[in-house]
Amino acid sequence: MAASETLAVGRVLTPHTTIEDAVLAIEDGRIAAIEERVDDADATLSFPDGIAVPGFVDTHVHGYAGHSVCGDPDALVGIAEGVVGTGVTTLFPTTVSESRSVLVAAAEATATAVERDHDGAAVGGLHLEGPYLDPDQRGAQDPDALCDPDVDELRAIADAADGTLSRITLAPELSGAMELVRTARGRDIVVSAGHTAADYDTASRAFDAGVSIATHLYNGMGAFHHREPGILGAALVREDVTAELIADLIHLHPAAIELALAAKGPERCMLVTDAIAATELPDGEYEIGDLDVVVEDGESRLADGTLAGSTLTMDAAVRNLVQSVGVGLPTAVRMASTVPARAMGLQDRGRLAPGLRGDVTVLDPDLRVRATLVDGEVVHERGDD
Repeated sequence: MAASETLAVGRVLTPHTTIEDAVLAIEDGRIAAIEERVDDADATLSFPDGIAVPGFVDTHVHGYAGHSVCGDPDALVGIAEGVVGTGVTTLFPTTVSESRSVLVAAAEATATAVERDHDGAAVGGLHLEGPYLDPDQRGAQDPDALCDPDVDELRAIADAADGTLSRITLAPELSGAMELVRTARGRDIVVSAGHTAADYDTASRAFDAGVSIATHLYNGMGAFHHREPGILGAALVREDVTAELIADLIHLHPAAIELALAAKGPERCMLVTDAIAATELPDGEYEIGDLDVVVEDGESRLADGTLAGSTLTMDAAVRNLVQSVGVGLPTAVRMASTVPARAMGLQDRGRLAPGLRGDVTVLDPDLRVRATLVDGEVVHERGDD
């Protein structure tokens, strides 16, 4: 990609301030300058009432618009090309618990998709959600696919991914979990705790060992109790742990979001979608892995009523924070871009500043996506409504 554009907008949200009536210059895919606009600004793109924000980073997405994370690189590219319409410029395709052969195929497909040229979001790497999860907190994970951590299996998947296995979610109370954490961290794979019944002490040991993210906080973990805070309590008090939040107002009550923000601060809370293939499609019957899912009024559930991923988009999550929780737009945007980029070790994106990647999302005054640029190239532009 590595394109060049000059973007004139009503506002630019930089890491430390908001610049009104501004020009954002991109050269060879990198942000070259952000300045107040002058009358003779030679803009190649102009959105007079637009708000330029860092491109969103979704670290937990199972599918989008009919495409699921699987062993087909075309499906991964389909997800990447779809989510740019929701402001996402980097995504981490996320598996569900499957057999070794299926996960190896997903790893191989990710390695291919990362290198493929396409008009979508950058594929940052694979996120394995399972199969090393607690059956008692499995949620919409196939119980037949769950197992204890297996270091040899992890190595096989990581080798198939050829350096693109970026993250794994596991339950730290399972036998062999700590050895797997050490192995993963030795390969620079981010480890998160989720679908877990870990108590406070076990969770604390896992965080000490290098687990750095709490997967979809509150969901898929034991409830907080004042005499046994559990992993939820451990995640809330640790400054070195970043908490995922699914801000669809279905998985989480607004007050639960406020509590997480009050306990951890927004710099340690990141938005994720947990989106499945049914996202942006009509209500109906779908699948997540080998499990049947019914989507009704936008809610994705198994037959027994268990929530099964979501149909949330990242731009909707930002709107929900601003409009329903009362979070300021700059804070909501950081939770959708800066914080997840940092959590995944991406130093070149998640902020709008000279020298960083030209990954930019332009919002309209209603906080809907007007345009998306990846590596300086326009990959989505909404027509006139």
